[in-house]
Amino acid sequence: MTYIDTIKEGVGTVHKNWQLLLVQFASMFLSCASFFLIVGIPIAIAFVMFGLDLTEILRLKDVVSAFKGSAELLHKYFGMALIVILSLLIYITFIAILWIFTVAGTIGVIADTILKGYHKFTLGYFFTEGKRLFFPVLIFSTIIGVVFITLAFILGILGGGASTIIDMAKAQEAALGLFLGVFFSLVLLCAGFILILITLSVTIYGVADLVFNESKPLTALKDTARYLYERPAAVGFYGTLLLGYMLTGFIVILVGTPFALIPIIGSFLAIPYQFITYVIQGYISLVMLASIFHYYYKTGYAAPHPQSTGDSDTFQTPGSGQTQPPEETEGHRQE
Repeated sequence: MTYIDTIKEGVGTVHKNWQLLLVQFASMFLSCASFFLIVGIPIAIAFVMFGLDLTEILRLKDVVSAFKGSAELLHKYFGMALIVILSLLIYITFIAILWIFTVAGTIGVIADTILKGYHKFTLGYFFTEGKRLFFPVLIFSTIIGVVFITLAFILGILGGGASTIIDMAKAQEAALGLFLGVFFSLVLLCAGFILILITLSVTIYGVADLVFNESKPLTALKDTARYLYERPAAVGFYGTLLLGYMLTGFIVILVGTPFALIPIIGSFLAIPYQFITYVIQGYISLVMLASIFHYYYKTGYAAPHPQSTGDSDTFQTPGSGQTQPPEETEGHRQE
């Protein structure tokens, strides 16, 4: 099994379920439209109800008057502030539910296609998988989010400690401080990149374990950590896909940059090109997800499957292909 073969299988799976690309666009459209419905309209109504005068804000000229004016405005328009905060909280909650449901339905459809070999996409089945996997994906994403925030906090502490050491070294000798500054910057940069790559790998392979093996979120996290420790090539495969995604995005943005430089007509050309950009990014993200699922299916799926006997990278019970000799009976021994 090579990386290219796995990516080809991922492309084939995405082509069988090309409707998932439309589902992504529908979710994106709902995300944009809901902002105006949940946040924009209540704020506009609140402006009319409370009679907020924007000229009071524009008259604030310095920082002191801004703080003083902000306090006065908050006291005067406290109800307006509550409406804005409540609208934003409702919008963030809606977006989180929408995208978690979209991800849950997507991974369910892709996994079912891989397991069955062929699956005809239906919107009803997508909603069924979304409801089935919604809470496992939600809990697993929350755990990963806590882990990511903890790692970022630890890196921040290490960065603060490194900054203190650099300042102490600069007080003694400028050359030593410069050397330590470059050294610690490179170390923290590499450590941050490695931690982010590992965290993302745990996330994507953990989701695969969640849907293939139907594990609980904590069990999926433990199994994924063990799986990546025993098979570091999986991290390399995800890193390769991530690098390809970033390079493709860079090329797409680079190609679209000249449109912004064309006067008048450039703005009209940029709109359809932006749509094409979303299509390319959405397609590549689905191919990445399907390729990772194919890789995990062949290397980490606990249940036996037909490909396990012909793939050297899959798990196979030792001696399973050998014929066991018949046991001797008493009749044979007497002869």
